[in-house]
Amino acid sequence: MKIILDYLKEREEEFSRHYSIARMLEERVDRATDEGETQVEVRHINTLKSGLLIHLYNIVEAVMTRVLQEVGRNVVNQAPGKWKANVLKEWIRSEIWSGEGNISDRVLTRLTDVGVILVSGESLPEFVVKGEPGSWDDEAIKKVANRLGCGLELPPKIRRAAYERAYRNDTSAFKYLASRRNDIAHGVITFEDGVRDLTLEELHRLSERIFPYLEAVVKCFSSYLHRGDYLSEAEAVDAE
Repeated sequence: MKIILDYLKEREEEFSRHYSIARMLEERVDRATDEGETQVEVRHINTLKSGLLIHLYNIVEAVMTRVLQEVGRNVVNQAPGKWKANVLKEWIRSEIWSGEGNISDRVLTRLTDVGVILVSGESLPEFVVKGEPGSWDDEAIKKVANRLGCGLELPPKIRRAAYERAYRNDTSAFKYLASRRNDIAHGVITFEDGVRDLTLEELHRLSERIFPYLEAVVKCFSSYLHRGDYLSEAEAVDAE
């Protein structure tokens, strides 16, 4: 997971640079310009803020995609007969679910029972754990972690900042981010209007709720793989 943590750090620094440029341009709003120069207006800053918000969401999606790829890459180092039942269920989900619609737990359970019989004990090719339908937010991250049996043991300050319902419509930072990103990306609201209700400083504080949580989640998945929490209890004991 170190590669993913390094990737997250690079994207965080990249976001910070883009934010600094937006702040620099904001200081030029309505400032008198020489003939032929473009005057920076509030609407330009609003457009930049929407770009920053979409950038922030894209980082969330990219990091979580990489985490789930890494989980699938590591899990298959052990024969499927050694996996916990819920991890085998995730492998089956990845094999049969296209990412559209939902699969009932009853169907998954039946397929898992068949899978237990069919597994040969040989290692399987890499697979990518499926995320939840829809956008990545704190609820989706928790659901995927729970499905895999990965406990999200987060520092209280980070957990509180991520889960606090401090945004419009009583939403958390992640839900606000995902909702606004979707509205902008799907044309429900324009780039100019997308984040009009947040100042640049508030947008930066939003990122300060997002980045520490992502880092903590990556570390939780790293511990999950390192401890072999995806293995059955008997296999986990033998590995100690």
